[in-house]
Amino acid sequence: MMLVICANILIIGCTYPLSPKSTGQLAYVAGSLDFRNVMFSNVFIIAVDGQRLKFWQNKVAVPPGSHRFTVGYRYRDPGDHPTQKTTVAFAAVAGNNYRLEYYYGKILVRNMDNYNIIAQQQLP
Repeated sequence: MMLVICANILIIGCTYPLSPKSTGQLAYVAGSLDFRNVMFSNVFIIAVDGQRLKFWQNKVAVPPGSHRFTVGYRYRDPGDHPTQKTTVAFAAVAGNNYRLEYYYGKILVRNMDNYNIIAQQQLP
């Protein structure tokens, strides 16, 4: 019972504030924290379609369609790099789960249901 309550609080706290829709009509997008070989990377969502998120939100539910995500990213390989920002745009499909990842100079949008890359943004 306690697990269900905590899961509901997490979903409510991380949901993009839009008109109420059933969960099958939304797409879910999450940032990432990865460790690959000796490289650490962190991608976090700052804003969706110009609407800034709270600092604790790193997963959002969005309606299907095209969206612009402002993301912050930081990587260490093994040197230290400051946190930087970029914008990634892609079309979300209802019912799918997406993850934003840093991968060697790119921000990737990966569909976690089939692990395909949906979009990518080359970093400067």
